[in-house]
Amino acid sequence: MKKGKYIRGTYLGDDSPTLSGGGGVMLADNNDGFVKRYLPVILIVLLTAIVYSFSLDNHATNWDDEKYTEQSTLLKKLDKETVWRMFTSDDPDEIYCMGNYHPLTMLTLNIDYHFSDKQPNGKAVPTRFIVVNVLLHLMSCLLLYFICLQLFNKRLYPIIITILFGIHTLHVESVTWISERKDVLYTMFYFLSLLLYILYRRRNNVMFYILSAIVFILSALSKGQAVFLTASLFLVDYLLLENYPSIEIFKRRLGILLDKLPFIIISLVFGFISIKAQAASTALAETDQYESWQRIAFGSNGFLQYIWRFVLPVKLANLYPYPDIIHRTVPVLYWLTVPIFVIAIIVNFFIYKKNKIVTFGLTFFIANIFMLLQFIPVGSAMYSDRYIYIPSVGLSVILAYFLDWLCEKYSKYRNIFYIIFSIYALLLCYLTVQREKIWHDSLTLWSDCVSKYPEAVIGWNNLGTQYNLLADSLYKNRDNDKYLEYKKNAINCFTEGIKYKPDYTNAFFNRGKTAKDIYDYNGDTTYLNTAFDDFNTAVVSDLKFAPAFHSRALIYDSRAEMFMGVNDDSAKFYTNLALFDFNRAIELDPTMSEVYINRGTTYGKSGNFAKSVEDFNVYETLNPNSPALYSNRGLAYNGLKDYDNALKDYARCLELDSLYEGALFNRSITYRSMGDSLSDKKYYMLSAADLSKCIQISPNKPSYYYLRGICYLMADDRVGACSDFHEASNMHYTPADNLIQTYCNGR
Repeated sequence: MKKGKYIRGTYLGDDSPTLSGGGGVMLADNNDGFVKRYLPVILIVLLTAIVYSFSLDNHATNWDDEKYTEQSTLLKKLDKETVWRMFTSDDPDEIYCMGNYHPLTMLTLNIDYHFSDKQPNGKAVPTRFIVVNVLLHLMSCLLLYFICLQLFNKRLYPIIITILFGIHTLHVESVTWISERKDVLYTMFYFLSLLLYILYRRRNNVMFYILSAIVFILSALSKGQAVFLTASLFLVDYLLLENYPSIEIFKRRLGILLDKLPFIIISLVFGFISIKAQAASTALAETDQYESWQRIAFGSNGFLQYIWRFVLPVKLANLYPYPDIIHRTVPVLYWLTVPIFVIAIIVNFFIYKKNKIVTFGLTFFIANIFMLLQFIPVGSAMYSDRYIYIPSVGLSVILAYFLDWLCEKYSKYRNIFYIIFSIYALLLCYLTVQREKIWHDSLTLWSDCVSKYPEAVIGWNNLGTQYNLLADSLYKNRDNDKYLEYKKNAINCFTEGIKYKPDYTNAFFNRGKTAKDIYDYNGDTTYLNTAFDDFNTAVVSDLKFAPAFHSRALIYDSRAEMFMGVNDDSAKFYTNLALFDFNRAIELDPTMSEVYINRGTTYGKSGNFAKSVEDFNVYETLNPNSPALYSNRGLAYNGLKDYDNALKDYARCLELDSLYEGALFNRSITYRSMGDSLSDKKYYMLSAADLSKCIQISPNKPSYYYLRGICYLMADDRVGACSDFHEASNMHYTPADNLIQTYCNGR
C-alpha cells in the first residue's frame, strides 16, 4: 500500500494533486491564539454594525418595497398552505414575485411581516426588515473572513477583503433596501456553501460536500443569481490546487471535475427557472430598444464602471439610465471601453499561471457579474450597485494583493500604506453612512437620483408618485395648501420624465391622474382637460393599457355629469363614450375590480339601475369589504325601488365604516323616496336624521341643510325647515332663497 503524505493539514494520496496557490491555512492547524485569530473579524463585524446602524430608522420606499412587505398575497398568512404556495403556486404573480423565483426570501419576509409592529394604517413598521438585512450582511462578513482564512496564508487578505465587503458604499443598496432581502440572504448561503466546499476540498470529507450542495440549493431558492457559485468552485480549485487546470491533473484525478456535476445541474435548473421568471414578469428588457451589437459597448462600459465605482464610490444612484433613450445611440466613450475589456480578459489569461491571486480575483469578479453587464438586456438600468455585492469580493482580493505587494516591496513604508488604507476605509464608512441617509425614504432617494441623472425617467416618475402619496395623506388632514403644492410638484416631475422620454406612457398616465385629482379637489376644468389629453395620449401610445382606458372613461363620466339636466343629448353622448372605455378596460384586464364599481356608478347615473347592480355584484366578489360598494349599490337598489335591499346595503356599509358619509347621504335619499311612495312622514324624519349625521361630518355643505329643510317641511316641521333654509342661504346656497320666500314668509 502506498504511503500517504500530509500537505497543509490535508491527507492526500500519492496520486492526489498538491494544495498550493493562495496558500490557505487550516483553521484547525492554526497555532495562533484566539485573540489573534478572531479579534480582527470581531472588530470588522462591530464596525460594520455601527456603520449600518444609521439605516435602522429608514422607511420603506415606493420602489418595490410595498410589493414585498404589504401587497403580496403570500404575506397574509403564515401557515403550511401559504409556505407551500411560495414554492409551488400556479399563479405567476405569486411564485415569480417581481420577476424572481425566490420562495425562501418570501418566507423570511413573511416571518418579518407577522412579527413586525404595525403602524396606525395597518402597514408593517419597516425596522425589523432592515434589521434582518443587516444581520444577514454581518453573517456574510463572518463567513467571508473564514473563507479567506482558508484561501490565503497571510492575515492581511482576510482583513482587507472582509472589511471592504462589510463597509463598502456600493453595498448600501443591497443591505438597506428592503426589497433586496434576496441579495443578502442568497449571499449568506452562497458564502456558507463556498466555505463548506473548501473544507471538503481540504479534508476530503464527503459530508462537507453534501452540505455544500444542500446550502447551494438554499442560496438558489433565495435568488437566481446564486447559480454563479458553480464558477466560483472552479476558481477555488484553481487557487488551491497545483497545476490546475491541466490535462495531467484531470487524468490523475477525474473526480475534481465530476464533483462539480451536481452543482452544474443545480445551476442549469435554477438558471432556467430564473429566465422563466424574468420573462413572466416582463423584467427582461425589450430587445428592440438597442441592437445586440450596441450592447457590447454597454457591457464593456459597465465592466469599467463597476471597477471605478468600487475604487471611488461617488455619484452613486439607485438607477443608472441608458444614454439617449430617445434616439437609441451609443456615445463614443462607451465604445472606447470595449478594447479595454478585451485586453483585461487577454491579460488575465496570460498571467493565470504566474499570478494566481490576481487571476482569481479578476476572474471571480467577471464570472459573478458577466451575465449582469447588459450584454443580455435585463431591466431598465445599465448597471446597479446591488449587482456588485458578491462580485466586489474579487476586486477586494486584487486590492489586498497590491497592498500586500507594496508592503513587501517597500517594507519600510509598510505603516504608511496601512495608514493610507485606514483613511480610505474611514472614507468608505463616511460615504456609506451618507448613502444610507439617501435611502431614508422615497423622497430623498428619488430626489438624489434625478439630481445626479436627470435623464433617469423612472426616477422622475417615481418621485412624482411619492409627491402624490404625500398629497393624499395631507388631504386626509385637510391641509389644503400643501395638498395642491405636492400635487403640482408631482405634475412637474411627470412632465420632466416626459421631456426626456416623449413616449413615456406611464408618465402621461400618472400626470393625467394627478390633474384629475386637482380637478376633483377644486373643480378647475383646466386640469380636467389636461387629464383627458394625457389619458388620450397614453391610450394612443399603448392600445392595451387598460388603466388608461379606465381613467379616460372617468373623464367622460365627469363631462356627462356636467351636462345632466342641462343638455341630455350631450350627457348621453359622454356616457356612451365612458361605457365604451370601461368595457375596453375590462376586456383588456378583467381583474381590474375598480372598473366594475365605476362602470356600475355610471350605469346608475344614466338610469340603468339593473346593469348598475350587476356590476356592483361582480365587484362584491372581488372586494367584499368595500364600504363604497354597499353605499353605491344601495342607491342603485333605490332606483329600482327595492328599498329593503337598499337599506341592507347601507347597513352593511355603516357596519364597515360608521362615519361613511356617502352611505348616510344615500340612505337619506332612500328614506325620502320611501316617504314619497308610502306617504309615511316617519321616513322623512329618518332621512333628516341621516342628513344631521352628514352635517356633523361635513358642517360646511349647504346642500345638506337645504335637503334636511325639505325633509322637515314634508314632515310638517316648518320651524325646523325654515331654520335649515336660512342656514343654507347664509352659506350662499341660492336654491334655499326661493323656499324661504314661499314657506318662511320671506324671512
